Amino acid sequence: MTIDQTETWQRLMNHAEIIQTPACHLKELLKDPQRINAFSINAAELWFDFSRQRVTSDILSLLHQLAHEQNVQQRFIKMTQGDIVNPSEGRAALHTACRQMNDAPVMVNGVDVIPDILAARDSAARFCEKVHAGEIKGSTGKQFAHAVVVGIGGSYLGTQFVSRALYAHADRGVQ
Repeated sequence: MTIDQTETWQRLMNHAEIIQTPACHLKELLKDPQRINAFSINAAELWFDFSRQRVTSDILSLLHQLAHEQNVQQRFIKMTQGDIVNPSEGRAALHTACRQMNDAPVMVNGVDVIPDILAARDSAARFCEKVHAGEIKGSTGKQFAHAVVVGIGGSYLGTQFVSRALYAHADRGVQ
């Protein structure tokens, strides 16, 4: 059974219709003085505030139930361990390994992939330093003046988010 065929999913779809009604407009939901307490979480030294989203306690409960039914926590653990979690790709999803900020091993088919990830990061950093230093130039022989990001969805939005977050540290010579 696919996720959209489950009873919990169908119940969420019903709530999706309800949340679109005027009674569930965000301005109405925000009238609850306890909303920020009910819809925010402190975890891992971060504060997650989703009180200003069109969500109700029923919806949260159903989302938790769906996550439990779909074994999301176990799937996440498998992903972080280098298991194949998307069989259509036939390879490990290494998103978490690529973002790991230490050298703790991540084994894929008996091989630690972290050394290769660290080497790729070092290579990208050296390339970037050479571009900024003018050692690597464009086809015209001039230093680069613009950076272009090609991507869709998360592959573009992630890059856009990082560039905006780090703008204060950016090389002003490159747009």
